[in-house]
Amino acid sequence: MAAMDSPNTVRTGEPHVGMHPLELIPIFRRWPWSRARDVIYTFIWSCGVGLVFLAVAAAMSGEWPAWGAVRLYLLISNLIGYSIHVLFMVGDRSGIEARAIAAGFGVKAAYFAALPILGVIMGFGIYIVIFDPMPLARILGSGWVASAASTAVLISSLLSAVLYLRERSASAQAEITRERLRAERVEREAVLANLRALQAQIEPHFLFNTLANVASLVDTDPARAKHMLESFNRFLRASLAATRGESTTLGEEAGLIAAYLDVLEVRMGTRLRYTIDVPPELAAHALAPMLLQPVVENAIRHGLEPKVEGGELRLAARREADDIVVEVRDTGVGFGATTRGGVGLTNLRERLRGLYGERASLAIGDNAPAGTVVTVRLPA
Repeated sequence: MAAMDSPNTVRTGEPHVGMHPLELIPIFRRWPWSRARDVIYTFIWSCGVGLVFLAVAAAMSGEWPAWGAVRLYLLISNLIGYSIHVLFMVGDRSGIEARAIAAGFGVKAAYFAALPILGVIMGFGIYIVIFDPMPLARILGSGWVASAASTAVLISSLLSAVLYLRERSASAQAEITRERLRAERVEREAVLANLRALQAQIEPHFLFNTLANVASLVDTDPARAKHMLESFNRFLRASLAATRGESTTLGEEAGLIAAYLDVLEVRMGTRLRYTIDVPPELAAHALAPMLLQPVVENAIRHGLEPKVEGGELRLAARREADDIVVEVRDTGVGFGATTRGGVGLTNLRERLRGLYGERASLAIGDNAPAGTVVTVRLPA
């Protein structure tokens, strides 16, 4: 009859967003809430309740009532239904319903039990005043009072049962939502833990190698030693910022990689040449931190360092339809016939799957004339 709030209803600042008893039936949850929808639902609900009462009366009397009695049942049922509808709407708009819910279970139960009873009295009263005027003595002497009382109790019990079922449904839905949020939080924490583990894998050998190179250059080439320390300082700052945040940008990740390659360029000399091409319009694109660093490190460690003459590394980003595509190409020794990346790229695949699902991918191929190309595809 009336749309009702349960204690678990979330208000969004819009008009009344409670539930209608018909919404317990899944098909009636297909249409979004509106006052016009609830008016129609109340008509359907009231007719249904009227037919139920009619069927009970027919079962007790042993015969189906005449058409006139059917119309009477449906008329009174709708008068009662819309009276309850109006009462709940007034209670909602005036704030009485919210205060009753906030006051605790006892007050809330009394409120949701009292309004249907009052609605039944109003519905019968409207019928008598408009369609069948009669003196008070006749009303009291007839079966109207007993009929109204029994109807009030039945409808109040019915709506109380609806409220109870709705509360159970809302509580179950709230628990499902809490479990989903908890699972998402655990997944985020796992991704961050994986990131920190990845960072722990990257930094130690890189740190020790860099410091060893600086120590060897201090006496023989102080300028290069200073340049190496400055680049390493930039890398550590960018790396620390990346691991403290849950997201970064493509431009910041490119800056981190540039600082990393600057350090290696001092160490490897002419054996390393690199270019980074990130268009300005893509620099602000958000992505998870340290997402591309493992690809670049993998290209250096397994591609360029083992090659005597070294080679070139190129990182380039572009937009393709609804995707951001980042390619890391190297001219190193390439992968073997059966290898397609080590632990770093395996971890990266898992991170991509955890962060973006099927919307992201990592592909490894051969780079002509030599080396490897790793393509990371991300949702734009």
